[in-house]
Amino acid sequence: MSQNKTPQELLAQEQAYKEHIHHTKINAAAIIDHILGNIHTLHVKLHQYHWYVKGPQFYTLHEKFEALYDANEAAFDSLAELLIASGFKPASTTAELVNYSMLKEDAADKYLSAEEMVANIVEDLRSTRELTIRAISLAAEEGNAALEDGLINYKASLDKNIWMLQAFLGQDPFDGDDNVDEDDE
Repeated sequence: MSQNKTPQELLAQEQAYKEHIHHTKINAAAIIDHILGNIHTLHVKLHQYHWYVKGPQFYTLHEKFEALYDANEAAFDSLAELLIASGFKPASTTAELVNYSMLKEDAADKYLSAEEMVANIVEDLRSTRELTIRAISLAAEEGNAALEDGLINYKASLDKNIWMLQAFLGQDPFDGDDNVDEDDE
């Protein structure tokens, strides 16, 4: 064990460091904790939608939601491992991940239409993409090329999934995206 400290003492030290970073100069690792929280919430939400989707698009969406939660799980593991390899300690408990998540979930969502479920996932992916863009910038400023590269790859998968889900809804990728400047399209 590190310097004969108890696990509780080590955790308190880690939490004090994270609290300090969140209130002084935020870094890529702090933003990634929020991304991991979002991924955790998406994991549950995608399962809910996978189980409860109904209607003529059932088979298509049932399979797509499963593919999304599988990819989501891989991203979760990859980003957390990149943090550890960079000397950081990612959030690793349900309580921490729920605390860091910026996304909302609702048990009543199981009664949404298939299109509403897809639209909710698009919004969640967009929110997560915005955090990812910020983390990419911070990783670049910090000179952490491996973390930056991993985040760029994750952003590419978010962009692709947003495009595909928007196409399912009959929309262009940036339709309804409040975070995109009209001149950027």
